[in-house]
Amino acid sequence: MQRVRAAVTGGGFQLAMARAREGTAPARSVPLSGTATVTRAWETWPNGEFRQRIAQAERSAEQAQHGYGIRNPRSGAMGRYQLLPNTLLDIGWKDGQGNWTATARQAGASSDAEFLANPSAQEAAFSAYLRRTETLIDRNGALAQRGTVIRGVNGQDIMLIESGMVAAAHRRGAGSLARYIAHRTNTPEAPVAARDRRAFAAVARRLQDFGEVAYASLRPAPRAVAGLEPRSRDL
Repeated sequence: MQRVRAAVTGGGFQLAMARAREGTAPARSVPLSGTATVTRAWETWPNGEFRQRIAQAERSAEQAQHGYGIRNPRSGAMGRYQLLPNTLLDIGWKDGQGNWTATARQAGASSDAEFLANPSAQEAAFSAYLRRTETLIDRNGALAQRGTVIRGVNGQDIMLIESGMVAAAHRRGAGSLARYIAHRTNTPEAPVAARDRRAFAAVARRLQDFGEVAYASLRPAPRAVAGLEPRSRDL
């Protein structure tokens, strides 16, 4: 079995996720008045069931307007999927000065208020986030373990599938997912470090809870190499 790299490369995305997901619990989100027309926008985007399950797990789905208009006053996380400022920076929706970029404006968000009032823009941002997450768990070796079964810390078998891994990375970051898989595949008898106990428990929970949820990859398909395409032939 291929060994999983516990480290993860990258910049602000991983740091933001590690601090937000593995630190103290975020403050309760509060609704913004007069924002977000009530709509089930996620149903018209890829992986609609997965998006709904993420919102349910984050407790935003139970908020007014399906959570599209909420903001966390402590972390600055916004909207149905509670995207952090550094996450928006990492996916190219904000620049280093906190301004909304041309990419975000094309999707209908040129300010925080417009983002919160535009469910379609939030779904587009979440798609970019999912693509980025897939790239990270591919780079750190976690995705290569797809289809294998590991024994959880609690003794239960866990099938590693992409939906569970993406959901776990959303909850605790790609680095925590890689460390968990590395621990359970490479050193399953070793004690869990104190700093990883809460993170590992959350990762395992997401892997189990999303084990039956359908998920289609949003990563671009590899381009064919010029000259290597199959040649047509006369029959």
